[in-house]
Amino acid sequence: MVESDLDSIYSLLAWQGDPYTSEGRKRYERALREFSELRDHSFLSGLPEEVKVLDILSGEGIGGVALSKSLGRDRRIRLYMMDLREQALEVARRFSKEELGQEARVLVHDATKAHEVVDGMDVVLMYGLSTPHFDPWRAALLLASVSESLKDDGVFLVEEMDRRYWVFYVTGYKDVMTKFRGDEPILSLHRGYDFRRGVFRRTHLSLVDGRMANLELYFWGLADFLSMMWLFFHQVDMRPLDDRRYILLARRPRRRLKPGDLRPPSMLGGSIP
Repeated sequence: MVESDLDSIYSLLAWQGDPYTSEGRKRYERALREFSELRDHSFLSGLPEEVKVLDILSGEGIGGVALSKSLGRDRRIRLYMMDLREQALEVARRFSKEELGQEARVLVHDATKAHEVVDGMDVVLMYGLSTPHFDPWRAALLLASVSESLKDDGVFLVEEMDRRYWVFYVTGYKDVMTKFRGDEPILSLHRGYDFRRGVFRRTHLSLVDGRMANLELYFWGLADFLSMMWLFFHQVDMRPLDDRRYILLARRPRRRLKPGDLRPPSMLGGSIP
């Protein structure tokens, strides 16, 4: 997915990632509370005095800044933020300077290739319920790259919810749904399913100005993503954040599978979208 695709999707769906909006600020303050409560987890309690944090799919930086501020009470933090959206990273840079007293280093880069530009991270974070962007093939690439980016005792944190339960059991998957961006109605339409990759394809259409964005989604269950993390890390755990959201934790990368070992199979046309 390229930057322009992501910009159109997030613009149309009005994802509350900007910390300078009231909703974005509420998300940031909630993240601060949640990461403060997570500091005592055994995977994080033994972090060194100087901690390198990488926030992947960082957007405007709410998760990475909140985690860094929570850990930084008794440690020195070096924050890196990675996203494909350069405009979002500019907001993240400014926000990190204001909240942490120093600018994060921002990287316009694909998270499945994070190891190409960073290494020696103590913590990698993926915050913002971002796993639907990764089908199982891309998730394997992501986990291999994150593993390679971390130190031997490094930690990977993922904000997640069980979409199999909430989407298919509680809500029920619908071909047509109406959402609202403020007062603007947005129509969400099912337009297909890819059996090779397990992704649902949906089109989102503004009923006000006709803007349209196409989106592919993989609906992970908690056990699915945790078990895949377990293939790449020696230790995994989870902790609830509220009645829907969890933090998944993985520690000590195995590094049995290197990013270069995962060559796309011919059934996918020799590449992984």
